[in-house]
Amino acid sequence: MRATSPVRAALAAAALIAGTVLGTATPASAASCPSTKDTKIDGAVAHWTLSCKQRHLHVDGWVQDTRADAMCARVTIDTKERGDWPQACGSGKRVTFHKSYFNVTTATVKLQVVY
Repeated sequence: MRATSPVRAALAAAALIAGTVLGTATPASAASCPSTKDTKIDGAVAHWTLSCKQRHLHVDGWVQDTRADAMCARVTIDTKERGDWPQACGSGKRVTFHKSYFNVTTATVKLQVVY
């Protein structure tokens, strides 16, 4: 049992690393209303639109996983108030999203591949 202790430690470290983002991400930059983005990275594709109406920011779009690799395609939406991260897992899986934020007109939105 003692001989497997380093192996267990290595597996535990690998599990911690697996919880982090391991794929490429689109460049992060704040977008204001109105704006639209179509983006693609290795393993993921997404589309989103930012629009504002009566002090509400709306982020509408979809994200799709394009690779059979046990990873997920994720769109991260960060505002000054909070963040959201709709994601699609499984090759060909597409998830649509509609997020609303009050009293905000900008957000940083990016596409990532994550475990």
